[in-house]
Amino acid sequence: MKHPFHLIDLVAFKKVSSLLSGNYKTSFHGSGIEFSNIREYSLGDDTSDIDWKASARTGKTYIKKYEEDRERKVLFVVDTGESMRFGSSKKTKQETLDEVFSLLLFSSAENNDPNGAWFFTDTIEKTYKVEKGMEHLKKIHQDFDTILSGDQRKESSLLLVFEKLCEKRIKNHLIFVLSDSMEFPKEQYFRSIAEQNDCIFIHIFDTFENTLIGDNIHGIIRENDIFIDSLDEKKREQYITLRAKELEDFRHKIIKLGGSYLALDESKNIYEGLYLFFKKRQ
Repeated sequence: MKHPFHLIDLVAFKKVSSLLSGNYKTSFHGSGIEFSNIREYSLGDDTSDIDWKASARTGKTYIKKYEEDRERKVLFVVDTGESMRFGSSKKTKQETLDEVFSLLLFSSAENNDPNGAWFFTDTIEKTYKVEKGMEHLKKIHQDFDTILSGDQRKESSLLLVFEKLCEKRIKNHLIFVLSDSMEFPKEQYFRSIAEQNDCIFIHIFDTFENTLIGDNIHGIIRENDIFIDSLDEKKREQYITLRAKELEDFRHKIIKLGGSYLALDESKNIYEGLYLFFKKRQ
């Protein structure tokens, strides 16, 4: 697979990187503030910060001190399942995913953000701690390319990955979830992650999946264990209507539970899509 950064539009890259640098919600629980120490209470201090255990133990009133965690940690949660290999035209979902992931990964590195990654299918295939450094970044992307070019044939599970994120108690991160899955994770898991992090879900599609129109696919096709005649205009229109509702319901859940949502496919300009998305979030 040809690395997308061989053909990168440097002007577009700089624009996306610049917008990404200031695109970080601090409205989640904790607001990027980490516990630092305790000190004795002074008149005018916020009583909600009183450390009752320390106060009871010492007989004096103490409050918790906090320091702002100014360093933005970025975690990429990337779907490398079998369905990413699908493509109805010259470009597969895998290639769209590679372009989006590479652009975001290098943009965050451009902003000197420490990066980490989880690659998942029906299990967590590989994880990388959040660290800085070009060698770390190269290792992530090199292994990503290796996984995509491998011959594994596994389905992916969003349910699993959000359960694992909760188990690891990930918080105060900018999390990008890149997947084509329509399986929504348990709401309590997603809400917990979105409340404690800035969670951005990027849906990767092939246009055929939403329209049943593709350069290389005609006639009877199988979608979610249902056979559909894509040449039957009435059935195709019914499918498009149902699919649009399914996508809107998915997007609505993401937003309702505190996340952000963006859908991209091979027909879209990735730079423009990400630029407009981050611009809107400012």
